[in-house]
Amino acid sequence: MRNDSPASLPYVRCIAWIVVLGLIVPATVPATASAQERRVVVVPGLEPGDLAALTDQGAVGLLVPDAGPKTSGARARAALERGAVRNSVLGGLPEGEARLDVETAGAVPPGPAIVLGLPTGGEQPNHRRYPIAILGEGYGGVLTSESTRIPGLVSIVDVAPTALGEEGALGSTADDDPLGTLRDLDERIEANRDAKAIVLLLSLALIVAVATFFPAGVLPAFAGVLLANLALGAIGSTEAWIDALVLVGTVAASLLLARAGPVVDGLLMAGVLAAYLVAMAVDERWVALSPLGPTQNSRFYGLTNLLATLLLVPALAGAVLLWRRFGIWAFAGVAALSLVTVGGSSFGADGGGAIVLLVAFLVLAACELGFDRRLAIGGAAIAVVLAVALAVGGSSHVTDALEDGPVGLAEDLGRRVQLSVGRAIAGWIVALQVFGGVAALIALALRERRPLLLSLLAALAVSLIVNDSPNDVVIAGLVCYVVLSSAPGLARPAREREQPAPRARPARTPQASSP
Repeated sequence: MRNDSPASLPYVRCIAWIVVLGLIVPATVPATASAQERRVVVVPGLEPGDLAALTDQGAVGLLVPDAGPKTSGARARAALERGAVRNSVLGGLPEGEARLDVETAGAVPPGPAIVLGLPTGGEQPNHRRYPIAILGEGYGGVLTSESTRIPGLVSIVDVAPTALGEEGALGSTADDDPLGTLRDLDERIEANRDAKAIVLLLSLALIVAVATFFPAGVLPAFAGVLLANLALGAIGSTEAWIDALVLVGTVAASLLLARAGPVVDGLLMAGVLAAYLVAMAVDERWVALSPLGPTQNSRFYGLTNLLATLLLVPALAGAVLLWRRFGIWAFAGVAALSLVTVGGSSFGADGGGAIVLLVAFLVLAACELGFDRRLAIGGAAIAVVLAVALAVGGSSHVTDALEDGPVGLAEDLGRRVQLSVGRAIAGWIVALQVFGGVAALIALALRERRPLLLSLLAALAVSLIVNDSPNDVVIAGLVCYVVLSSAPGLARPAREREQPAPRARPARTPQASSP
């Protein structure tokens, strides 16, 4: 029998309010910050050699304290406390509230703790790595990081999730000689930083010389440059003269394939893409620690804008040459291979580069095939390959940008534009190179009528918007134009599309007149 007496109604209302408040209050009260599970202790003056005494107590590594070409004591401390970085080209400190309680001590404390060194003083180059150790159970050998993907190398943004016990925390891997591993790693990063300008200038000089005096060998020579860079990353060279010798030797050997025919050139171009794909799948350090690879102060793995721009040549030339011999499926196959190589999360992880490639292939297909059903099907297939490439393979720069949806993508694009402008006006020499190169590309675009080169110029225009290294894009883009325009028979004028002949009307048979 139901009790609806007035005396029972206050109790019913009380229970209802308790239920409602129990649902509303937890949703409106902000979540509290995670409790800090490990002490974070900065030891001023801590040097990599001091890690020798800590290898028996935990895992050790080298810490990159900031993002971009510059850092300072204040910037590094703010990045450590917030668990975030802001590229020094943009200026200012990382946004957000402090997430960590950071201590300063004159000596290494007993574990469990995260012990590290940081820069001190005002603005300085961000090309030095600092010692870091995680003391306590569960850690040994060298530290591993999801954000760098290079054993022994740690980003400063990795410290906060490790101290708070969150996703993305540092791990470790066993190593018989952790200090030797860190020493070799530091030497390789330093050597690549010093050799990058030498390798790049020598590469460009070799390519332009071959294009001028022996154009039949320009595509093999270009492939030789890219393969030499990959080989140097694999062997771990730390001497500039070895870099130069390998580069010149590889280019010279590649010239043996000159005049081998368009099919061989096309297969060679596709082979370069496949080589980079396999290398990044086997050991990401082969590209990450190559002379033309990332600088290791903001981007650590995958393809740089410089390498992604240079790979436009094998992508476009390979697609065109193999398409002319084997048909539209060869074109689609090379396009898919290049998109996975550049944009795949486990490979190049360059979302901007993948967008640039997509634009290049769509423009090329439109100019060569026309806007018909084949182009629609091909464009849809390439878009599907791009989506799969960006989604498969775990977390990366690309998936991190996609997680926040359209707003996050817009913010990421805005930061890229700011970085691009900041780098373009960093000095009068860089500004002259960037704006002079852009003017040259515009002049070429106004007079160009060949589909292959139009697709390259369209790709470079998009790259200047979605990528943040205008100097690299302009210089590499101009060299790519020289290569594609010099290769005999590669860049042809747009085909005259044949119109179907009008169907002839059948002649009428005269009918016999009736008598």
